[in-house]
Amino acid sequence: MILKRILILSFSILSSIIATSQNEVCTSPDSGDDLLMELNSISKCHVEVKKEETAPKRNRYLRIRNNRYYANLRKSIRDLKTKKEPVKEVKAKEIYLGEATLEPVLLLANQNRGDFTETLESYVSDNLVYPESLKVKNVEGIVWSSFVIDTKGKVKNIVTLGPIGGKLLEQEAERLLKALPKFSPGELDGEKVNVKHLMAIKFELNI
Repeated sequence: MILKRILILSFSILSSIIATSQNEVCTSPDSGDDLLMELNSISKCHVEVKKEETAPKRNRYLRIRNNRYYANLRKSIRDLKTKKEPVKEVKAKEIYLGEATLEPVLLLANQNRGDFTETLESYVSDNLVYPESLKVKNVEGIVWSSFVIDTKGKVKNIVTLGPIGGKLLEQEAERLLKALPKFSPGELDGEKVNVKHLMAIKFELNI
């Protein structure tokens, strides 16, 4: 009976010593007595260490993500402040020559201000080049053309339409209109406007 009590007391003391040793191993980072650690205590300690290591990484990731978010937000606000409103282009009115209160004037050296149509036709007649290949074939015709004199006095939007087989005549008419000198712009009631003009360019052979 006494021996049984001694064994029970010894077992209790030994259990207390082992439990105390396990707690010290798990809580003390300097402990190197691996032989005294049981499998359960090792697993528990390793789990606790992993938790301590992963927590800072998650916090660091959240900080990086938040920093990127606020950086993008600041950039968007800065872009909004520096963004300029697009300038709306105001298109000038377009009228035909007969509607203008002040006709365009072809700006030529030593040229007096005169009738627009007469001056233009005279210039075209003096500068027209008849295609040689059509001269040989005695090809004649009229090329109908339209163009616009804009508010800066430049010729644009040229369209030519010649007779059947008169492609070379159309090309020469277009070349001639593109080479026109600058005009003083036309006006409507004191306002500069685009002036559209229709013109017949005649290709005739004087035989």
